[in-house]
Order: sequence, then C-alpha cells, then structure tokens
Amino acid sequence: MAVVLLVEEKRNEDNNSVTESLFTKCKDGRVATWKLCVFGAVSVIGFLVLISIIIRLSQRPYPCPHSWIGFEGKCFYFSDMEKNQTWSRADCQSRGANLAVIQSRKELDFMMRYKGPPDHWIGLSRQNPRQSWEWDDGTEFDSSLFPIGGGENFAFLNAEKVTSARSSGERHWICTRQL
Repeated sequence: MAVVLLVEEKRNEDNNSVTESLFTKCKDGRVATWKLCVFGAVSVIGFLVLISIIIRLSQRPYPCPHSWIGFEGKCFYFSDMEKNQTWSRADCQSRGANLAVIQSRKELDFMMRYKGPPDHWIGLSRQNPRQSWEWDDGTEFDSSLFPIGGGENFAFLNAEKVTSARSSGERHWICTRQL
C-alpha cells in the first residue's frame, strides 16, 4: 500500500513539474513557444469535448426497447406467439403500448413487410357492424386509408390486406408506441 502511495505521489509530482514547466515556457513570450502553448491548449480542449460527447452518447437511451423496431417516430413490437385479441391487447398495454394504430399507407406497408406470413391483430375495432371503426388509442378510423374485409368487429392483417374476425381467434399481434 505504501509503495502504491509513493508511486502515486511521484506521478503527481511529475505531472505538476510538467505543468509548471509548460506554464513557465508559455509565459516567456517566444513565438514558437506561444504557438506550442496554443496548440496544446486547443488539443486539450478538443480532447475534453470529444470525451464529453462520447460520454453523452453512451448514456443516451435507445429510442426503442430491445426486440422492437423503430419506424417514423414509433416503436413496433411483432409478437412471436398467437393469442386472442383481448389477450393481445393486454400484452401491448403491459408493454406501455397499444395494439398497432396505422396512420399512413407507409406504416401499413412497413407492417405488412415485417409481420411475415402469419396473421396479426391490430388495434382497430368496432362495437357492432353498424358502428364505425375506432383505433385503440381512441382515434377514429379514416376509411380512405384502406378497406377492411369481413363482417366482424376486430381487425387484423392477413397476408394480403386488413380484414376482420371475432376476438376469440388466435393470431400474432403488433404493438405500437410513440418514441
């Protein structure tokens, strides 16, 4: 322990003498020394800025949780198991999300591409066939976005389009949440 302290004290003395020597040389006013001092100071400042940027970036959280996919300001989770619509909705809520809310044709295309062949529940439903469709987040469905096939009350993505079924069928599901 004493040896470590002596080595540390010696290292501090060496650093102090180098610093004192540098300041002494910088004060003497010679042009070459002055340029060296400015270069050294700029180098030290640049190094400190670089270190602070690296630290800041390493502490920045990832925009989407592990196993979620980011797309246009949202995070998407594609399940790898099948459950009914009610269980799927509850799983999304436990993840701090909703069953997928699709707000653009680009989002629909993204989900169709990433979901693979299995059918996936999305967060679009209605109380009965005479009522309008509504997203799980409470927004009304824009029927100009895409047609919904079938005559049931809960929407899902199949291999080709959006269609509907009863909530009891088991399918994969897609959760979404804002970044």
